[in-house]
Amino acid sequence: MALVAVEDRHAVRVLTLERPEARNAMSTALLGALLDAVADAVAAEHVRVLVVGGAGGHFSAGVDLREELGHAGHVRRMDLFCQVCEAVGTCPKPTLAAVEGHCVGGGAEVAAACDVRVADPSASFRFPGAALGVPVGAAKLVGLVGLGAAKELVLTARTVDAGEALRLGFLQRLAPAGGALDVALEVAGAIAGNDPDAVTHLKRLFARFSGTGDRIAVENDALHALAEAGGDYTALTMPDPKRTAGWSALDPGR
Repeated sequence: MALVAVEDRHAVRVLTLERPEARNAMSTALLGALLDAVADAVAAEHVRVLVVGGAGGHFSAGVDLREELGHAGHVRRMDLFCQVCEAVGTCPKPTLAAVEGHCVGGGAEVAAACDVRVADPSASFRFPGAALGVPVGAAKLVGLVGLGAAKELVLTARTVDAGEALRLGFLQRLAPAGGALDVALEVAGAIAGNDPDAVTHLKRLFARFSGTGDRIAVENDALHALAEAGGDYTALTMPDPKRTAGWSALDPGR
């Protein structure tokens, strides 16, 4: 079975994470499949909107911490995770997250990178970077819930339910139980029915006004550097983490 199921609903493409036995934890292979699926959706002319969801009643339990990897494997997985967040966060086509159940860590980051988030009452969200020693969460949350709320969620690493996520502005729609995908498809259909040129230009304007792409790039630089340094935070105090931590070895063209 494919790790990311792809289904077209007219002009809406649904990407479903398919590791239900692991609550859709993001292994290296799943991240690679998701990155390819997003790229394919962007390239498909008939696709106007993307919806990302998860199989088995959960969105994603985050990066698969049980995956056995050496140092190079950890660096590679972090590289793929950063590429996924960048691809979703800077996607030229509108993106929606349809969330049920656990939406934690890397899963929460992917949901936060989407333009619109829809969840049902079973959904719970957590940005555990501070607890896990990974400096992630600030780039996307600050533009969604405001500076104070973003700091509290990221620095405490606490779990919030769907109701609180809606009140904070992280969620845009709260669906009936089991109805996250249906409501997300309803919203996606409304977007897809609008003038495509106007929607594309508005996405460019939102990207420019929000600065989300720049924030993601800065956060990704730190994640790359820390992964290559094996978790040594002194790598992040260097003048240029890209060069001093050596993560450019991932891409000789950089």
